[in-house]
Amino acid sequence: MAPTATRLSTPMRQQVFISYRHESPEHARSVHRLGEALREARIPVALDRFYLDDHPAGPDEGWPKWCEDQANESMCVLIVASPGWFAAWEHNTTAGSGLGSACEADLFRQALYDAPGNNARLRLVCLPHCPLGDAEIPPRLRGWQRFHPFHPFSGNDDLDSLVRWLASRLGLSDVEAPTVAWPPPAAFRPDIANRDREEWPAIVELLAGQTPQRIVLIAGASGVGKSTLLRQTVRYAGQLRIPVVDVNLKGGTVDRDEILGKFELELADRLPNFVGQGAKRTHLLRKDLRALRQPVLLLFDHYEDVAGNPQLSNWLSFELLEEVERSPALAVIVAGKQLPERNRGNWHELARHLQLGPIADADAWQPWVARRHPQFAERQADLSTILMLAEGHPAAVASFCQTIADGARR
Repeated sequence: MAPTATRLSTPMRQQVFISYRHESPEHARSVHRLGEALREARIPVALDRFYLDDHPAGPDEGWPKWCEDQANESMCVLIVASPGWFAAWEHNTTAGSGLGSACEADLFRQALYDAPGNNARLRLVCLPHCPLGDAEIPPRLRGWQRFHPFHPFSGNDDLDSLVRWLASRLGLSDVEAPTVAWPPPAAFRPDIANRDREEWPAIVELLAGQTPQRIVLIAGASGVGKSTLLRQTVRYAGQLRIPVVDVNLKGGTVDRDEILGKFELELADRLPNFVGQGAKRTHLLRKDLRALRQPVLLLFDHYEDVAGNPQLSNWLSFELLEEVERSPALAVIVAGKQLPERNRGNWHELARHLQLGPIADADAWQPWVARRHPQFAERQADLSTILMLAEGHPAAVASFCQTIADGARR
């Protein structure tokens, strides 16, 4: 017997139900992020993880009944597109797996059958980590608009459109767009040599909101240009009018209170709850970071000097970096000889790792030398020899070039 579709005698709930299949921890976190973004927009959301947060023992009626009621009675339903959910729709799952999504799929199938050509409740949502082509979507579900929130190259349009549709369906007028106004890339020539192939494009993408990886980890030995790259990033962020909290951890003497003071100094007007309560309570800092709708950049240099300080390194790894997933306006760069361990937290999918090394290619240095030290050519110095002596380390190369150029002025 086919499952019962929406019961006419039961009033519909003014909420959106998110139906998904638990494919992986990454997938579950992305679904959770979607739910939080909608709640930030003041959309009522029914999601199993939200319910569990409020009811640690789960629903008294049991999860099958809870899911069935949400699926039947919610005014809107978002189906998170994934191979597992579609397998449940097609009844291609293995015995005993995907029972919740299979039940929900049957309910939705019946609802579409009962109201042919008129689907006002159901829409598909496609998340960035799970791209699917039309051929992978069941034919019965292909005919309606699909939303792609959080896609790095779709801007804010799809998330805004999704919020507008839900608000219209639910009769809400006080919604607030959850999207972030990232600035477009700007013309800027960084004063660095040969970091325009991977490193600088990664910075540009980060500050334009064009990537889901909003944490950039920059590793490298002394003298390879980590701090120089960060200085250029600060200049570029200034051009984009993105405020920067720049924390130098060198020496390991910085404590958490000093870092919190930096947040107050640079972002006072954007962190009302945190600053209003004395800039000491980190839970208020996290609350304000989640509410930001204008981008903010956090920089941490010389991480290796605090890696052995559990109080500070744990706070950075388990609180601040964890917050990036829930704070869509937050971008973070951490640099050092040693970096936070990516497997220590749930933020590793949001991180991009850059390894800086020596630059031994003379062709890569030539434009920089000509621009910075036009007197270099007057000395007829051999750049290849300098690179050999400096072993390609940018700090040493820059020092040699400066010495030679200064000699040409005498």
